[in-house]
Amino acid sequence: MRRHTRFYGLIAFFLAVFASATGARAQEWREYTAADYGFSMLIPAGTKMATREFGGGWGGLVGEHEGTSVIGVAKLGTQEQAADIEAFGVSVTGIPAARWTLIDEGAGNGWKWYRTVSAKEGSKQVFGGYGVGPRGSYLLILVTTPEDFGAYRSDFDAWYESIKLF
Repeated sequence: MRRHTRFYGLIAFFLAVFASATGARAQEWREYTAADYGFSMLIPAGTKMATREFGGGWGGLVGEHEGTSVIGVAKLGTQEQAADIEAFGVSVTGIPAARWTLIDEGAGNGWKWYRTVSAKEGSKQVFGGYGVGPRGSYLLILVTTPEDFGAYRSDFDAWYESIKLF
């Protein structure tokens, strides 16, 4: 009887630890809506987003928190070709096109079409996507280190899945 009590105590302990860890992870991200640009997504809690013009009709929001940069950029009113958005992504990140890897492509969550990409060069890792939606063309990415990307890949995937265009 004593062994069962100890066993159930251990189960209760691990369940409590797991529940608090899950709660902590859920609090690390918050919903962010950029109504002027027509998108919403999760961003790391504590990130201060600021408007930035990128030229050529591209504008959006950028923010940084604990080494992760959030970049959400739109070119409203026009549906650019994939090659043009890719070239814009290269200019924003400074990572050459040869270092970009296509992960997935499709449609949904407001995207008429999208491409999910990853790019790495040196100490910089980029993850996100680009494509077109109902209001224009988009590039939505996170910039971090390869180490953080590997350690928190599930969080980066959850961020990407949270993106909605409207």
